[in-house]
Amino acid sequence: MNFCVDIGNTNTVIGVFNAGKLIHRWRIATVRTHTQDDLKGYIYTLFHIDNFDYKKISKVVISSVVPTWNHSWNLFSLEFFKITPLFIKAGVKTGIKIGVDNPAEVGADRVVNSVAALKYSEKGAIVIDSGTAITVDVVSPDKIYMGGAIMPGVSISVEALSSKTAKLGRVDVTTPEKALGKNTSDCIISGLYYGFSGMIDRVTEEIMKEINFNPELIVTGGLGGKLAKASKLKMTYIRDLTLEGLDIIAELN
Repeated sequence: MNFCVDIGNTNTVIGVFNAGKLIHRWRIATVRTHTQDDLKGYIYTLFHIDNFDYKKISKVVISSVVPTWNHSWNLFSLEFFKITPLFIKAGVKTGIKIGVDNPAEVGADRVVNSVAALKYSEKGAIVIDSGTAITVDVVSPDKIYMGGAIMPGVSISVEALSSKTAKLGRVDVTTPEKALGKNTSDCIISGLYYGFSGMIDRVTEEIMKEINFNPELIVTGGLGGKLAKASKLKMTYIRDLTLEGLDIIAELN
């Protein structure tokens, strides 16, 4: 079984795969100060609640955009599983080529998403990942990661509105009943929902003008499902795309 960890700036998603099938999934907060012992307590508790035998784990693979937390996860894997974890970085077999100016600066999650996207589309894909930041990534039919775009995420914008204005509070982003808000909260929700879906659509459309294939449009990430529904483009939402990519890479190495 493969223990797959997607460390994001806000949340960390953990999945266990058996023969390519996701059998367990957990989400914890990304807390950069947590030590390997903190992780032991959290992870062991999750295993115990779900009655999962962690001794069946044979591989640990980690995608991280928070380098300062990698040391704790490395020690956790070594001490808890007795397994040296595989961190996604240059030199790891992924099955795709990185065709950008500086391959080393491409986020691990963006590479992993691209690997997983090809599982769903042999004709290439554009992957939109809605997390703390929103990333748009292009992978070609001949398995080349071509680059993409990065935008601030919805949660960052909510924080900015709340902290930088005197009268605008925090809101939970939901699907608005109408675009024309009748109170401050509804106005913010409408602006975020339609504003971000419009921004993603425009970036995606401009990218599609610059490539010579017709890609599948795949969305993942926390608010990915909502943004996919708001899009004018045909998009497929896959919740655990990143975890699936990690499982694929685990088998390649």
